[in-house]
Amino acid sequence: MDTAITKEYLKNLQYGTTANLDARIKIHQLFSTNPESFHAWIGSHLPLTKPVDVLEVGCGTGIFWRENQSRLPAGSTLTLTDFSQAMVEKTLANLGDTEAKVETADVENLPYDDDSFDLVNAHHIIYHTQDKARAFSEIKRVLRPDGFVTITTNSEIHMFNVYEIGRRLDANFPTDRIIDSFTEEIADKMLPQFFGNIEKHVQEDMLEVTDIQFMLDYVASGVKPRDMSVADDFFERYATVVQAEMDEKGYFGIPKRSPLFLCRP
Repeated sequence: MDTAITKEYLKNLQYGTTANLDARIKIHQLFSTNPESFHAWIGSHLPLTKPVDVLEVGCGTGIFWRENQSRLPAGSTLTLTDFSQAMVEKTLANLGDTEAKVETADVENLPYDDDSFDLVNAHHIIYHTQDKARAFSEIKRVLRPDGFVTITTNSEIHMFNVYEIGRRLDANFPTDRIIDSFTEEIADKMLPQFFGNIEKHVQEDMLEVTDIQFMLDYVASGVKPRDMSVADDFFERYATVVQAEMDEKGYFGIPKRSPLFLCRP
């Protein structure tokens, strides 16, 4: 059985614990050739000139604001949310003694009053939503008229060779990815329907992976929660392909492309 990517799958299987997300984060942290982290790069584009009330939807393990909280002007407030209780608990642990409010919430049904926030972060989260129009409507509802939203996702070409290998090795390896419902290319067309002013920045990067286990953990983080019917020797054959490129180049190369959209109503 190949479990479909639904909200129930995401909440109960993919993000029922933080293990799968942690596996995907590690490969980026350890093998990126870009000296500036993705989170620091986003933070450098935030136009923060006065105290702001911030809402992050889909905060994951809280690492964005752990890295960028020092950028907030004094007097700012921070509310971090995720629809996974496991993520909320990990965020609380990661942020330590921060004064941030951390709670469970779904971006498609936010429990906040209209015009409550100056900045809403929606980083690599919109492709998880079931009703994207509702998610954007909720984000705009809680955003103040002079506020702004930061939205990130990935390009269609982002890490595509990782999935291409799987598809070449096993016909049961799925053709759909979690990101496919809201890639950069889709965002380019969709966001102007909801926001009047959009500023786009793009970070491109290359992962040079030198440890096969991190590659296999990354692939497994998508395969195992979905109960995919891949062959028993799938990961062994995958490792062989990766090892061949490592032997030739000294690393396995994975191209990355991720946009940041800075949006105003």
